[in-house]
Amino acid sequence: MAENRIEKALSRLFDTHRIVFWYDEKQELRDAFESLSLDNIEKIEIANNEFSIKHKLLRESPKARFLLYKEDKQPDPVKNWLLDVELAHTIFRTDQVAIWLSELALPSEFTEVVESHSAFFDTIGNAKTAKTEAEKRKKVLKSLLAPDDTLSQIRLKMLAVTAGATQKGDARLDVILELLMADMENNNAYPLIEQCKLDSFLWLQVTNHYGYQSDNPTVKDYVFELFKFCYLAELPTGL
Repeated sequence: MAENRIEKALSRLFDTHRIVFWYDEKQELRDAFESLSLDNIEKIEIANNEFSIKHKLLRESPKARFLLYKEDKQPDPVKNWLLDVELAHTIFRTDQVAIWLSELALPSEFTEVVESHSAFFDTIGNAKTAKTEAEKRKKVLKSLLAPDDTLSQIRLKMLAVTAGATQKGDARLDVILELLMADMENNNAYPLIEQCKLDSFLWLQVTNHYGYQSDNPTVKDYVFELFKFCYLAELPTGL
């Protein structure tokens, strides 16, 4: 993980928390911790000094901000002398999913949706523009998110981004289908939806909203069924 990404993720956490815990379970990020420089934040290593740390945090400097680093896994609750402080504040997690959640300002409750569709956030393919496209998707998605979004709503917004939507009002199933139909000739959007594992969600929504069902659903087949339905609906009854 690039050190600048760690710094950015930590900065976001310190926007809302005074104390951040950082457990380096794999013992591979000490250099990143030691080289880290954040304004007005004191770094302290947890190394059998829990009581002195607690006194400093709560008595000596009750308004200062601290980054507490431990080169080990998170202690069991019964052995964690800083558990009360930890529960009152937050933990910085250094796995990739946690970084993406932090970038989107999403709580840990959304870990499952990010893990399930990790390709949406990651670099797809070897093209030079792949990384730029991944960053663009994350940026657009973040602009579409709302504080009260559910898992399903976030998936719908991810689906909208992969289909080419850029505005908040575009995160609707009818707009997504229009974008996919407009892209049928180029066929750029739907392969991306498949790579991001959002295709099953797409067709479930289409079934629920429009009644379309197929053992092998495709945008082209959906269009044929739509035209067929419209044609039959215009025929006089009794023919």
